Amino acid sequence: MAGAVISREEVHEALSHLYDNDLLAQSSLVDRFAGIAALQPIERRADRLRALFLEAIEVLRPSRRRGFGSPESRHYDVLCLRYVENMTVARMTEELRLSRRQIHRDLYEAEARLAEVLSSRTEAGQAGSTGRPPDALTDELMALHSQPDLVELVALVNATISLLQPLAQRYGVRLSLQASADTAYAVADPALLKQLLVQCAGYAIQANPSGEVILLVNDKGPSPSVAVRFSAPTSFAQLAGLKDAQRVAQSQGIPCEVHREPSGITQVTLLPHGVQARSVLVVEDNLGAVELYRRYLTPAGWQVHSVSDPLLALATAISRQPDVIILDIMMPRMDGWSVLQSLAASPETAAIPVIICSVVEDIQLGKALGSRAYLRKPVSRGELLAALNQCLAPAPNSKG
Repeated sequence: MAGAVISREEVHEALSHLYDNDLLAQSSLVDRFAGIAALQPIERRADRLRALFLEAIEVLRPSRRRGFGSPESRHYDVLCLRYVENMTVARMTEELRLSRRQIHRDLYEAEARLAEVLSSRTEAGQAGSTGRPPDALTDELMALHSQPDLVELVALVNATISLLQPLAQRYGVRLSLQASADTAYAVADPALLKQLLVQCAGYAIQANPSGEVILLVNDKGPSPSVAVRFSAPTSFAQLAGLKDAQRVAQSQGIPCEVHREPSGITQVTLLPHGVQARSVLVVEDNLGAVELYRRYLTPAGWQVHSVSDPLLALATAISRQPDVIILDIMMPRMDGWSVLQSLAASPETAAIPVIICSVVEDIQLGKALGSRAYLRKPVSRGELLAALNQCLAPAPNSKG
């Protein structure tokens, strides 16, 4: 198998069984990826291969946001609709306003491109066949699987300071810790959160030779925070390396705020999740979409509950009291607009923010009925996490 290239036919076969664990685990592609074939039970093997496919599909997303169904986005859109959303070709012709022949042609081309991406992921595959400009950080983030755990922030900061002392000494920088309490806890992947802190503090040290870098821990307020504060005599544009740290943080659902004062004092603040787990209720009849949301959100510390029957949405929301609700519009038995009305009319659920996530696009109607955000499928992990973070903020003034 050394040097073998994955074919479009193999990709098509596996995609056709993307949510059938038994058939996916028996796919001919399993043996192409080191470690997957040995995984037991088969559900675990199927989960890993499915995750690999979803990661590869994300690679085809245009680097710049394009309109749904646009030529630049077409390959990504047809794969998401057909295989992730499990949409029929007939329905796709309506959504994309294309002929069946064109849909099949686009799917064929998209599967071929996906085969190239997966070939580059195999043990013997050659890098660089992704069909998009090379971006090492994007590739790293696509392969990243975090493991959130309870993190003691003061201890984490002390470990970071210890690690960075040699660099600080080289630049003549004094490192110090300021904490609002002796202990403060958050939920995050400890290694990734430490890496983010090291990255931000490392930039601060190099931007502020012979100065001081303060690492702050604050457990006051709705969520804990870790910050790096320093004076940056260089222009703010020269701190562009912090953008990579922000991208890594966003991939984990951790807001990363950079604030610069007129005096030159700069503060980079990381806002990991509080200890109390946040929950989201997904009202969606498409199990493929539910699984995609679960994969997006679980590593970011969200508990994902779902209900496939819209008639049960209100009762489930009342009993579970989620922090946020993600709602589809096109569902059998009861449409999402009616579900949104019932949630807004019930005193027990009226305060729960609702994100509409649908192929149907009517943002103004969604706002009129009380939705806090409106996302058009297919949605990216970053867009979904950003909308959830927005919903955790205080509700906007309806009189504005």
